[in-house]
Amino acid sequence: MKTHISDITASFTAIRQSQPVAGKGTVLTAVDSELELVHKLVPSNVKFTSLSGDEATRAEALRRNTWVHLPCYVKQDREQPYNSRFAMRDKLLTLLDIMENDTPHAEFAFLSACHTTAGDEKTPDESVIGTLWVVDDDVAKHVVEGFYENMFNDLKDGPMDCTKGANALDAATYAVKKMVPLEQRIVFIHIGV
Repeated sequence: MKTHISDITASFTAIRQSQPVAGKGTVLTAVDSELELVHKLVPSNVKFTSLSGDEATRAEALRRNTWVHLPCYVKQDREQPYNSRFAMRDKLLTLLDIMENDTPHAEFAFLSACHTTAGDEKTPDESVIGTLWVVDDDVAKHVVEGFYENMFNDLKDGPMDCTKGANALDAATYAVKKMVPLEQRIVFIHIGV
């Protein structure tokens, strides 16, 4: 049985990896401003860590955190889904790496990258926000801001609650409908509790 976040010290890690692997692809230009928004919106009673550059490694991504925000490059492997991978600074982080990692306190992940949930048919016992197809880097930060504003809206000094993820995402996509095109709002989905 999972331990509820109120029973442990809450930790929130944001991992910045805006550079493409081996110089392939374009730099994700809005990652820094996106994570500044996230940091501003995370409650002050939650330990917040931001990793970037040489710190944004596979080992750091696998540390025992309760909540993670991960904007980076992703490569989905439809033939071998467990080999789908995130581009970390030192080497790739696969879904299998994450699944095999002992993270009994993990509750929430926001995978702010393209195709992070496409083809996923199993429901985790955590809460995950991901995308079904390509998302515009500059547009994503508006949805991210709206999401965390709604997620932490009435938190005050209480524990974070991952079960609010679906409602927070719904409210966020509604709130940004005048500045974010429909095809970029519907790309985000919630899976899990």
